[in-house]
Amino acid sequence: MNVGNSLLCFIAGAVTGAAAAILMAPDSGENTRAKIRQGASDMAGKAKGQIRESLDVIEKALEER
Repeated sequence: MNVGNSLLCFIAGAVTGAAAAILMAPDSGENTRAKIRQGASDMAGKAKGQIRESLDVIEKALEER
């Protein structure tokens, strides 16, 4: 199993656990939906940042060739 698959499995597990914790917490539906929206927005921002960093690394590697 390579590092990429391991990292993907870890992230998927973390997301699943976070979602379960939010959905099972005693809170109103409106507050729960707001938390889910905020969490999704935060994760999307982090993912975009990671993608940008990965593309920069790839571009640098290609330039060095």
